[in-house]
Amino acid sequence: MNRTLTRSLMASLLALIGILHGCNIFPTFSRQDPSSTSEITDSDIINYARTVLTIESQRQIAYQKIEDIIDDPPPEIVCDSPKSFRKLPNEVQKIAVDFCNSSKNIAEERGLTASKFNSMTRKAQGDETLKQQIQNAMVKIQQEN
Repeated sequence: MNRTLTRSLMASLLALIGILHGCNIFPTFSRQDPSSTSEITDSDIINYARTVLTIESQRQIAYQKIEDIIDDPPPEIVCDSPKSFRKLPNEVQKIAVDFCNSSKNIAEERGLTASKFNSMTRKAQGDETLKQQIQNAMVKIQQEN
């Protein structure tokens, strides 16, 4: 069972990192945030893992609501690109905006700026060690719950 949980979480993490990177769920600020280039601490990894798990559950809820409204898989929603929202029906736009705002708040509540979160997401895509550390943190968090 533990092995199945681990595999499931690892697959979810990889999918979510791809989704988050592709969607860039947090606004990208033109001003460089010093915390985004600083060393990634163990605390950052735990906070990132908690954030990802929470955001993923929120994403699933938002996508299900959108799918129920438009009867199709949800389109790509890019939180820092208002153009990606304009083609959506008003009710879907509200769900997408609420999801984006909620995602940003979830990260900030865990001490991660948008820049830090996005930086960690990008780094995890190319750094197997960091990716494994995040996966391990996610498994540990899931086992505690």
